Amino acid sequence: MKRLMAALLSFALILTAQSHTVQAKGNDTRVDYEQQYTRIGEDYHILNDNVLLSKKDGTVWTWYIHGYPLSSSDPFYQAKMVQVPGLQDVKEMTVKNKSARGNYIVNYVALKKDGTVWYWDADHGTVLDTSPTSAPRQIKDLKNVTSLVTHYNGAYKVLFVLKSDGSVWSLGSEINTTTGGSPIPVRTKLLDDVVSIKMANGVVFAVKTDGSVWRWKANSYLPNNRSKNNSPEQMNGFADIVKIEPGISTSYAYMKDGTVLSWSTADTKKYPLYLHAAKDARTMVQLDSMKERNIDKAYAFREDDQLWSVDNDKVFPELTDIASIHHEDFSPQKRYYYVLKKDQTLWAWADSIALPKLVVFTEETAARNRPVKADKPTDDRSRTTTTTVIRTSPEISLYPYITMLQPGGKQSIAVNNLLPGTTMTYTIDDPSIGTLSNVNGTQVVKANKPGQTIVRATASRAGFPDVTASFLLYVVDSNTLSETYYTAVQSVPVADRQRPFIVEGLTQAGELVITAASSEKPELVNDQLVITPELIDRVADNARKAKTAVEQTLSESKIALARELVVNGEILSLPEQKGFTVKLYKDSLLNRKDIDYLTVHAGNAKLMINLATVNRLFQSLPVIVIRLVEDNNGRYRVQFSDEQGQELSNVSSNIRIILPADQADATHNSVFYTNGKITQPIGGKFNPYNNGMEAEINRSGTYFLDDNAKTFPDVDNRDPELQQAVQYLGSKGIVTGKEDGNFEPDSPLTRAEFTAMLVRAFYALDETAMESFSDVNPPEWHVPFIASSEKKDIVKGYPDGTFRPDHTISREEMAAIGARSLHEKKNYFYPSNTEDYLSQFTDPHTISDWARPTMALAVKQRLIDVPADKQIRAGEAVTRGEAARMLYRLYLQL
Repeated sequence: MKRLMAALLSFALILTAQSHTVQAKGNDTRVDYEQQYTRIGEDYHILNDNVLLSKKDGTVWTWYIHGYPLSSSDPFYQAKMVQVPGLQDVKEMTVKNKSARGNYIVNYVALKKDGTVWYWDADHGTVLDTSPTSAPRQIKDLKNVTSLVTHYNGAYKVLFVLKSDGSVWSLGSEINTTTGGSPIPVRTKLLDDVVSIKMANGVVFAVKTDGSVWRWKANSYLPNNRSKNNSPEQMNGFADIVKIEPGISTSYAYMKDGTVLSWSTADTKKYPLYLHAAKDARTMVQLDSMKERNIDKAYAFREDDQLWSVDNDKVFPELTDIASIHHEDFSPQKRYYYVLKKDQTLWAWADSIALPKLVVFTEETAARNRPVKADKPTDDRSRTTTTTVIRTSPEISLYPYITMLQPGGKQSIAVNNLLPGTTMTYTIDDPSIGTLSNVNGTQVVKANKPGQTIVRATASRAGFPDVTASFLLYVVDSNTLSETYYTAVQSVPVADRQRPFIVEGLTQAGELVITAASSEKPELVNDQLVITPELIDRVADNARKAKTAVEQTLSESKIALARELVVNGEILSLPEQKGFTVKLYKDSLLNRKDIDYLTVHAGNAKLMINLATVNRLFQSLPVIVIRLVEDNNGRYRVQFSDEQGQELSNVSSNIRIILPADQADATHNSVFYTNGKITQPIGGKFNPYNNGMEAEINRSGTYFLDDNAKTFPDVDNRDPELQQAVQYLGSKGIVTGKEDGNFEPDSPLTRAEFTAMLVRAFYALDETAMESFSDVNPPEWHVPFIASSEKKDIVKGYPDGTFRPDHTISREEMAAIGARSLHEKKNYFYPSNTEDYLSQFTDPHTISDWARPTMALAVKQRLIDVPADKQIRAGEAVTRGEAARMLYRLYLQL
C-alpha cells in the first residue's frame, strides 16, 4: 500500500508563482512595489464583501482599492490588505465601510464556522484602524447559525440569521459603543423550513425547502420600527427554486432544472421573467453602471468559465478562465463585482470602467494601522507619461504531481523552469505532519503523521523580489485508500478537469488504485514463486474491476484521459524470504490484453515484466527462471536460467529491476552492472510510487546503486532545469561531455549523438546488433548505437540507405521521437485538436505535415516549450542543451 500512498490526491504539484513585481516608470522617477502580491487565491479563500480568509491560519482580512481618482488608463488596481484583529475561522461576514472602496470599517458581523455570531461596532468618530478597542464580541445564546445577513440604518442594525434547524430569526439592536454595555437584541422568529437567505437593497429573500421564495423589508425589523413589522410574504410565480441572488436593481432565482428567473428587486407585484438565454448559468452578473456601449447589462457565468451576454449571446471581452464571482455592496445603490480567475488572480470592476483589471495587493501585517490616505490626484496627469509593466515570474513546476503520502513515506521535489541565478528555499507550516531535508541538492519531504499542511517554496534571484509558491501535503493512513480517490476526483473544480497536469495526476493515482486492488500473494512451490495461469487470472480479474471503477469515476466527473490507463498487476513476496526464485511460464503471460505489466516483489527489490514483449522475451523457451539474491552489501545478484537450470547469459528482451533507493540520491546515483570483469553504469530513474531506482536489464550479473555524479563547468551559469537535466542524464550515462570536460550546450546536435542518447535512455544497446547503412562503418564510436537503434526502430535512416550520422537533427525530428516514445511506451493519445497546440506558434507553417501530430503531443506534454518569441522554427537544428532538456522531461514521464 505504501507505493499507493505516494501517489493519491493533490493534483497540482505545479507550484505557480504567487508574486509579481509592479514597476511604474515615469520621465524622472521609478517606483518599485517590492511586496506586490497578485495570486491571492493561493493562500486565501475569497468571501463576499471584500473579505479574505487565510488558508494557513484562519485569520480574517479585508481589502480595498486605493489610489484615487481611478482612470480608465490605469493598467491595474492597487489594493491593500488589512487584518481584522481577534477574528478567525469565519464562514460569512458582512462589513459596513465609511468609503466605497472598503476601507475605514465602522461595523461588521461575522459568522464563524462553529455557528457562533460575533460583531464589532466603532465608537463615534472612529473606524477599526483607529479604534482603541478592536476585539469582536459574541452575541450570547445565539448558536447553530448557518447563514446571516445584516442591515444598518443610522444608530440601529438588524441581523437575520438562518439556523441549522431551518428557522430564520431577526435580531434588532441599537449600535452600541464598544466601551459601553452589550446591546440587548430584540429577537423575532420569522420563518421555518428555510434553506438559504440573501439580501440586497434593504430587501431580504428566503428560499424554503419546498422551493418557494419569501421576502420582507429589513427596515421593518429595526428596533425603532417594531410597530411597522410586516410578516414575510410569499412571492408569486416561484417554484422549485434552489438558489437566489438578489441584486441592487435586478434579482435572479435558479430552478432545479437550470432555468433562471429574473425580477425587479423592489417590485413585489409582477411575476418573474424566464431568462431562456441564461439557462444552466452558474451565476449572473448585472453591470448596470457600465458606460461602455459594447458592454451589456446582464451576463451569465457558464461552465466554460466565461461570461455570456443574455441579450446577444456574446462573450464578455478579455475575461476568461473564471473560477468564481464575488461582490461587495457598499450601499443599497452600489454593488462592485470582482472575479477570481483560475490562475488565482483577482480582477475587479470599479466605478464605471468597462473592463475588469488585475488587483495587485499589498499586505499590511497588523490591523489598527493608521488609515492610509488616498493618493492625491496629480495636478496635471499629462505632465508625466507613466508606463506600467507587470513582470510575471517564470512558472515553477514540480515533478511528480502527487503530494499524498503514508506516514514514513518520502517524496522528492524537482523544480523546473527557474531563471539562471535563482536559489530555492523551502518551509513547511506544520513540522509535526511533515519535515523537509536537503540531500545532494534535492529537496525531500517526509510524512510524519496523518494530517494536512502546506509546503512553501521561495525562489530568490538577485535584483528581483522573491517569488513564493505553495502546495498542500496530505498524510493519510491506509484505511482511507479506496474512498480517497473517489473523493479526490469529485473535489476537482470543473474548471480544472481538463488541465493536463491535473489529468495526468488523476491518471497516475487511478493506476495505483488499480495496482493496489490487483495485488496477490502466491504460494511457494519447491521454494519458487510460480506465476501460474490461475494466479494471473486472479490478478487480471481484480485489475479489471478496479479499472472499471476508476474509469467510471473519471467519466462521471467528465474527465477525459490523455492516455490509456496502464494496468500493473502485482505479485507480493513473503517477508521471511531472503533469496527469491521466480518461475515464469510463457503460456501464462502470452497474448494477455487485460494486464500491461506484472511486478513481482522479491524482498526489497522488484522485477517488472512488460507483457507486450513476452514473445520476444521467451522466444523458443517455454519457461524462464529468474533467481534474485540480496547480498549483505546491498548488491543484488540476478541469474536468468531455463527450466533445466542452465544459466542464460542474457535474455532477448528487457525486464525492469527496481532497487530500493533514497530519492534524495536519485539525481547523482546510477544503477551499475558488474559480472566480475566489467563494471558499468546503466542509468535508472527514481520511481516514487515504487520507492526505488528502476532500470531495464537483460543480463545475468550483479546490480547495485552507487554515486556517479557528473559535472560540466560550462552549464554552471545556465538555468536550473538545464543544469539538473545535464547532471541527471550525465550521472545515468545517457549524455556525455566533450574531451575538454565541457558539455557544450549551445553546440549543434548530430544525429549520431542524439541516437546514442536515446539508445542509452531506452536501455536498447545491443552489442550483437548489425547495422545496414552505407555510411556507418567500424571503428566509429557510434556504430553500436546506430545498429541498436536500427534493430529497435528508434531513429530511422534515409530512403537512400544512409544514416548521415554527422548531420544535425531538426527540432521537429527531435519532438517527433519524444512524442512517439510517449505514444508507444505510455499509451498517450495524439491530440485530435492539433491546431489548438500548434497555433500557439507564429510560424506553424514551418512544421511539416507528417510532424504536426507529434509536435502537438510534444507541446501538450511539455517536451518542448513555446519560446518567448513564439517561433518554433521546426526545421532548424537543435542544440545539445535543447536535446538534454527534452530528453530529461521525456525520461521523467516514461
